[in-house]
Amino acid sequence: MPPLGLPALYYPPSPVDPRRSLFPILPLSLFLLPSAIAGCGGAQADAATADSAMVSCPDPIGDIPRESCNEIADDFGALSVSGALKLAGSSKGAEQRIEAIRSAGELAAELKDRRVALCEQYNACKVAPAAHAAEDARLAGIMKALIDAWDARKFQNPDDVDRFRAQVTSMRDKLEGRAPAAPGEPAPPAGVPGVPGGPVKITADALARIEAQGLSFSGTGGAVTVTATGEGNRDALHSTQDKLPLIGGARYLVRIEGSYTPASPPLIHPGDEITVRLKYRAAAASEIVVALRSLEDPDAVDATSSFRLVAGAGTQQAAFTASPTASGFYVGVGVRGGAVDIDDLEIASGATILAAARGENANEPNVKSGCTVVAQKAIAGRGSLRCEPGEGDKLTIGMPVGHLYLAIRTAAGERALLRTLSLAGGRSLDATVTEDAQLFVGLAGPGTATLQSVAVQTLRK
Repeated sequence: MPPLGLPALYYPPSPVDPRRSLFPILPLSLFLLPSAIAGCGGAQADAATADSAMVSCPDPIGDIPRESCNEIADDFGALSVSGALKLAGSSKGAEQRIEAIRSAGELAAELKDRRVALCEQYNACKVAPAAHAAEDARLAGIMKALIDAWDARKFQNPDDVDRFRAQVTSMRDKLEGRAPAAPGEPAPPAGVPGVPGGPVKITADALARIEAQGLSFSGTGGAVTVTATGEGNRDALHSTQDKLPLIGGARYLVRIEGSYTPASPPLIHPGDEITVRLKYRAAAASEIVVALRSLEDPDAVDATSSFRLVAGAGTQQAAFTASPTASGFYVGVGVRGGAVDIDDLEIASGATILAAARGENANEPNVKSGCTVVAQKAIAGRGSLRCEPGEGDKLTIGMPVGHLYLAIRTAAGERALLRTLSLAGGRSLDATVTEDAQLFVGLAGPGTATLQSVAVQTLRK
């Protein structure tokens, strides 16, 4: 079957019909045959050409005929809207016409990019023939529909332009998998790894289990529940290339759905409003930095308060609201410039004290400190915390005892890592990998995670 063979657009030099003076409609001579578009540069298209050497792929793919990605690029690049843009004019309604034309051009370019990427992945033995054929047919069908709509377009009034734009939007939704299949039409494939497009989704039981001491597994209905006891970080599940391939040379968005319950409940919950109060004494000019942090984004600066101090003693306080879309909250305190004594550092929710660092001993509940307990001339009680200046937090309050972690790893190391105390609403990882990678799910400390599904979408780099 010959390749697509779309000829270039042709605009004849005949005078413009005055009845179409708002926007000249010029014929598009594409002369597509259904049989030609159905082939769309498929593997059989190049089998008879001089460049159609067979590609020997490892099992289970086997030998396949090589595609010509250059010919496919030519076939899918035939629809150009540049000429129409030049003729769009500047009269009333021109902006609406220009946006409609651009939407068609952008969709055509996206279809071309995806089909060329599919060709490259197919020739590299990274797409099975069945998946390749299904995606080839899907992209070719959308391209044919776009060309048909372009050739039949009428921009004589705003309603015509709106109808054309709606057609392009519908095709875009179909490309991204947002449109349901028509009656009798096969559902679009879930996606092809390595090719930008809709997500590949699997149930969690397709992930491989990693048996280890302190881990137990159960599952039902495609979900997997992992329970961890004891301390330490333990990988529990990982993806495999046959079920969820993360092929080198692409950017992926990985989304995990499920739930997680730590063995010890968190001190601060999403949406909580808290106040941090403290007493201090500084021997010289210095600074205290107080931050509400999250395991998911520990370096965020939008929930940080800084207090510049002069020599002397006093009190400070700051109010924060925990993001409703994050988890694993704790309070971090840093010191800059010079040493500062801190006492009665409290986290309060209304009239309730959630936790406090009072410098009474080195093992206060919920407190992790790199500061020294000093009893001489304590600000309050039997002692205070003397914190030396430096980078990072000098003490934290409410750091979660355990958490869930999600990681994308290659042989060279981690490419993305997310620590979380919740999977409510799903959690995502975004990573660009230069070599094949895997998704890992693990538990730090005691807790229970139930994973429902994993979806992977290949993005543009």
